[in-house]
Amino acid sequence: MWSYLLCAAICIAVWVINGKWLVEGKREHNLSELYEHSGLGIFFTLLTLELTIGSMLGTQFDVLWLQIIGSILYIPSAFLVASSITTLRHKGKPEGPDPLATTTPIDTGIFRVVRHPLYLGTALWSIALMLVFQSIISVVLGGIAIFCFRMASKKEDEFNLRKFGDSYAEYMKRVPRWDVSEGLKNLGNR
Repeated sequence: MWSYLLCAAICIAVWVINGKWLVEGKREHNLSELYEHSGLGIFFTLLTLELTIGSMLGTQFDVLWLQIIGSILYIPSAFLVASSITTLRHKGKPEGPDPLATTTPIDTGIFRVVRHPLYLGTALWSIALMLVFQSIISVVLGGIAIFCFRMASKKEDEFNLRKFGDSYAEYMKRVPRWDVSEGLKNLGNR
């Protein structure tokens, strides 16, 4: 009983916190924000469900080598998320309440390799959760979260093209959206 209450309380908190950003994105007609925060809400709901009542949710497949791969994926996921947040805060000249809302295009650090490392990192993290937990609910929610992060990155490109114009269009030609291997290969050509 307590695990259900804890799970419900955490899920409600996740969606209340995310709700603020969802309302803000809707008000500003910013689809990337809507997709991003929907994906984050689903991601944290998945994590909460699995950590609190996961054993009661459905079939666990327990394939060890998949769990190992999922655990290893936490490392690049955390690196992508942490390095992108750090770069956004320090190089993006944020203004207003959102420390990640940049006022200038960023093409340094991890943003030299991929355009949307934060979305890529959270998508990889979703894959990692799916592989570690191996339940039907983790596959469904993880898949929806990945879709949301992918759409957020596409809509973010459209938003940044309107916001930054030609400089962002040039950046899009040089740096791939999510393809790390292509981004690393392109680094050597610059």
